[in-house]
Amino acid sequence: MKVLRVPWGRQLRWVTGLSLVATGVYSLVSFLRFSRFDSAGYDLGIFDQVVRQYSHFAPPYSEVKGLNFNIMGDHFHPILALLAPFYWAWDDPRMLGVAMALLIAASVFPVYLFARTRLGHWPAFTIAAGYAFWWPIQGLVAFDFHEIAVGVPLIAWIIYALDRKRYAVVSVLCLALLGVREDMGFMVMAVALIVLLRRRWKLAIVLFITGAVVYQVVTGRIIPHFNSSGDFSYWDYTGLGPTMAAAVLFILAHPLRTFGMLFNDNAKVLLWGWLFIPVGFLPLGSAYALLVAPILLSRLLSDRSGTWSTAFQYNAILAPILVMAAVDVLGRVLRRFPGRLSVLRIGAPAVFAAGAAAGIAFAPNVFPLHNLLTGQAWAYSTHMAAQQKIVNMIPSGVCVEADDRLVPHLTNRTTVGMVGRQVDYASWVAIDFSQANTGGGGDGNFTPFSALTLKESDGFREVYRLDNIVLLHRPGPQPDFCSSPFQPASRVGPASR
Repeated sequence: MKVLRVPWGRQLRWVTGLSLVATGVYSLVSFLRFSRFDSAGYDLGIFDQVVRQYSHFAPPYSEVKGLNFNIMGDHFHPILALLAPFYWAWDDPRMLGVAMALLIAASVFPVYLFARTRLGHWPAFTIAAGYAFWWPIQGLVAFDFHEIAVGVPLIAWIIYALDRKRYAVVSVLCLALLGVREDMGFMVMAVALIVLLRRRWKLAIVLFITGAVVYQVVTGRIIPHFNSSGDFSYWDYTGLGPTMAAAVLFILAHPLRTFGMLFNDNAKVLLWGWLFIPVGFLPLGSAYALLVAPILLSRLLSDRSGTWSTAFQYNAILAPILVMAAVDVLGRVLRRFPGRLSVLRIGAPAVFAAGAAAGIAFAPNVFPLHNLLTGQAWAYSTHMAAQQKIVNMIPSGVCVEADDRLVPHLTNRTTVGMVGRQVDYASWVAIDFSQANTGGGGDGNFTPFSALTLKESDGFREVYRLDNIVLLHRPGPQPDFCSSPFQPASRVGPASR
């Protein structure tokens, strides 16, 4: 088959145009979600408070997680400090949506370059387009923001650097990856295994030890240091054992039972299908698929059923790995059978991209961009107008407790946390009775009725009600940090009442 040659400058313009389209589309989705009050305190409100703190050179406190709660006591993601300059340009939660869209766009380039060396420009461009709008990426955007967004371009560039045998670049990117989240230590260990297969013994050993040590130090020392419980709160593997050591022993002693746990729920089977069927199970033939193992296994072996889902942000970091691993295998097949299977050079990328397009058209539960095309993402209800009016009635520079969906609209001008889950400093409370609960996950949720009862017992009185949203106020003094949230030294002692 004759391959159409495209000058490099034109290739670059095409892929840059694709990345700009992705940036625009995903920024628009984030803006629309925010305007419709689809964004939530968990996690947009949390990360907005954290990055805003960084932008003021203050410790990363998040009142949504709890007063004086340093986010380093939850997860380890110091790399988020690099987003602070975005807030110097525009101090608004929606800026995180723009940053996330740019991070996704940055991952399009390595996917394209990786595919171009194997398939040529147009097939690679088709692959990159399908990747940019594949469902795991859309799921990340529909979650508003998460630290894993930073890991998406990093892991894509790591694979490309591995492919080009740029091991110094691999090492630097792995160090950056360790700052994304504590479990990225396992990802670095997986990178080490790929390096080991290439007989780069010393680098493989260094990377493996670094990943293991950083994970242990972060979860055993750093996170407990900043957590008031003095512990790491995310060990959710009771089926394997109470500790990591016990879990490792269980896996070694019961490999078949452990393997069965990866498929023992319909949600898990569905996730396997959604991840591997669109790429024809090709990643299973690539060494790069080793990078999938730490993330996917940690999710499927977890007690938390939410991590088995096709929804939320969890799948985004798997997307570049699976696509690039599939291309790796496809390229090897084409090299081995250059004549008989040459149709795959165009056909396979086209099928992948068409699958993404079909998903957007017909699978709204997995492809959130569907709502953008149907107009649902643009709709604005009377209840949303009421939410905006209630938010506007709350003064700036005060302490507030609010429903999960109202929190992101208050983080840039108040000190806001979840209803009933903060130390009792607030002077304003907003409760949305159209919601099943006040939000935030875990056992700390209140129903709107129980939240209202609690706050009335604390001296709050209703001052306004609109479309089943209640605004409560309690007069009296408030702490200085309510009006000056970037002064950690002021975060002491409750106000007198």
